[in-house]
Amino acid sequence: MIRDIAYGETSFMRHWRGWAVAFLGTFYVLIHVYAGFYGPPESILFRAFHVGTALALVFLYFPLLRHSHGPVRLLARLIDLALIVGAFWVVAYFVIELETWDFRRFQLRFQEYFTAALLTVLVLEAARRAVGPVLVAICVIFLLHAKLADHFPGMFYGPPASWNRLTETMLLGSDGIFGIPVAVMAQFVVLFIMFGTLLNITGGGTFFTRLAFALFGHRTGGPAKAAVVSSALMGSLSGSSIGNVMTTGAFTIPLMRHLGYRRAFAGGVEAAASNGGIIMPPVMGAVAFIMAEFLDRPYLEIIMAAAIPAILYYTVIFVTVHLEAKKLGLATMQKVNLPSPWPIIRKQGYLALPLVLIIVTLVLGYSIVFVAIVIILTTFGLALLQRTNRMTPVRLADAIEQTARATVGLSATAAAAGIIIGAIFATGLSFQISQAAVEFSGGQIWILLVIAALMALIMGMGMTAAAVYITLVATVIPILTRAGIPDIAAHFFAFYYGIISNITPPIALTAFAAAPLAGAGPMATAVQATRLGAASFLLPILFIYGPALLLEGEWWEVITVSGTAFLGLTALAITFTGYFFGFVPMWQRAIFLASTVLLIVPELTSDAAGISLFALGVAVNFWWSRRAATEASDERRRVRKEERATGERATGIGRYAQRMVQRRLEKEGEEAVADAPKDINDLTRALMSDQEGSGGTKEVSSRGLIIGWGVVATVALAFEIMGQVVFHATNPLAWLAVMAALSIGGVTGIVVTWRASARPENAPPAYQAP
Repeated sequence: MIRDIAYGETSFMRHWRGWAVAFLGTFYVLIHVYAGFYGPPESILFRAFHVGTALALVFLYFPLLRHSHGPVRLLARLIDLALIVGAFWVVAYFVIELETWDFRRFQLRFQEYFTAALLTVLVLEAARRAVGPVLVAICVIFLLHAKLADHFPGMFYGPPASWNRLTETMLLGSDGIFGIPVAVMAQFVVLFIMFGTLLNITGGGTFFTRLAFALFGHRTGGPAKAAVVSSALMGSLSGSSIGNVMTTGAFTIPLMRHLGYRRAFAGGVEAAASNGGIIMPPVMGAVAFIMAEFLDRPYLEIIMAAAIPAILYYTVIFVTVHLEAKKLGLATMQKVNLPSPWPIIRKQGYLALPLVLIIVTLVLGYSIVFVAIVIILTTFGLALLQRTNRMTPVRLADAIEQTARATVGLSATAAAAGIIIGAIFATGLSFQISQAAVEFSGGQIWILLVIAALMALIMGMGMTAAAVYITLVATVIPILTRAGIPDIAAHFFAFYYGIISNITPPIALTAFAAAPLAGAGPMATAVQATRLGAASFLLPILFIYGPALLLEGEWWEVITVSGTAFLGLTALAITFTGYFFGFVPMWQRAIFLASTVLLIVPELTSDAAGISLFALGVAVNFWWSRRAATEASDERRRVRKEERATGERATGIGRYAQRMVQRRLEKEGEEAVADAPKDINDLTRALMSDQEGSGGTKEVSSRGLIIGWGVVATVALAFEIMGQVVFHATNPLAWLAVMAALSIGGVTGIVVTWRASARPENAPPAYQAP
């Protein structure tokens, strides 16, 4: 966006949107960075800044009817402008009422009713643009229920909430729009997304992908295994499954197709692996921070509890792609085209230092905000010192813009989820639903789990991880906790079933994003992704019956449950793939499936039976595959002997059936081979090349660097001066004005930096403003 301003028309009227996006995005990130270093102003005021700025940015990033023309386009822009003004009014309301805030809930006026209604409309529209209509529909349903509860049947019947109650809950209370989800977004999530953006710009994402290919690219199912590993590493930081697909999938999917994987299977591998990033610590799609607040547990405990299930999830996918490659006899990438992992580690291994620091600082007991600041400073320092992709003021501005773009949608989502929580708490609906579900189950936990799983799966369709989790906190999770299920097990159970909807038909957004890259049908890709991600359906059951998987138990229980879970999920992978030592007939698959069912229930008797069946299945398949190989070898010798004797090739039903079987076994690989991309060497070279990205030292002149770093130093000095005198607490309105001035100055300085470089080639013709 800043490059568009620098190389486009200088008229503010022609580029008002570009300037507005750049200024507001910079302001949005700077106030969070300042708050991380020196602390935020009054909490309600800071959350108002956070939400109001995020709403305005959403309306700028996702304009109404963006492809329209003429009068319709003008009308759409006027509506956008009115919504932005409305977002500014919300911020202005909290600024004006700051001194009398504590008295508002005792005497509601027209201002409170108007602001609450306006804020609700703004949040719903922003959520619609950033996330989609599903979340908005859920919010509207709960709002209607809050006002018309006496017209609903059964367990949904109750006394309706008054306008006073709704206004107080949505605007003034801690259970509404400015509740825990928004508080967590403002305090932690923006900083961690800033870290992930800096690490990616510095080359962290490329490092993880290269290392994954160096380790696994030349092995059986190499590109698929590299997709699993790189998606786990990248997804653990980005927290966006679709974003993960579009980055790592650009390399992994074409390479998988080239080496023989079916198109739908290649897309399914990347979709399932990318979706797993949401359950992989430390970020977990921002859910880790929110879950820590709802459970009132240390953040370190949450990510430690999430670690073993996430590793098991990826292990199952890893095993599945290995067996699939063995079944199809797929080729591997040539090792000569891939580097050795150790040179990559020696050259770029320092990029893993921030991840090590996360673990060390958390173990030492430091706060989440302190951890975020430490890893941001570390990543920034590494970016300044490295030779390739060295940090410049322009790249820093890009990181700020990308952080704002990645975060504002989550902020709108958190605010919308606050509407759901507020509406439910205003009527006490969560208690009614949980009570009715417990009574319906008749005390049978498995019935309750089925109800909760279906509700979570349905509610998660088309929603982001943070949105679905917060929604489940107010709806599904109380059902489980009221039945006596431990809190952490209930939260993880609902969360897993909520996010599996990203790869489960009919609304499998992550799989749909991978389908075009694979050249496959969306539904076929979703089916394959569901098959590969089947562990997400079984692991939550273990959370309930074997909470030791979440580190809720003795060390020997953790080891036992983890081991049996691994065997059970491996048996499931064998069942779905139909291959182990050799092809697995249906009757052998039944043995492995029975083993999965027994091992998934962590009891001594069932575990012993499950292990026995697993061992039986392995032994039988080994014997069966050896026998089949011997018979095949004997058959080939017999056929060759007959052909030498008769001078003709054998024919007949047996030979025809053999060819049909062979063709059927090979058919799955033929599709991808026939339609595979032919530029595998180009893909490999592009992945391993050290080309400097945009905005580097080759594009920015020395004069531009001096100007840019001077601007950055000025902003940092202003931060330090205000922080030392606690300016944000003593005079929050003046602090807000200074932050706005610094944002304008920062954007202007970076624009001048680009222009001072005087290199028109820095603005590629294909570059378009978002």
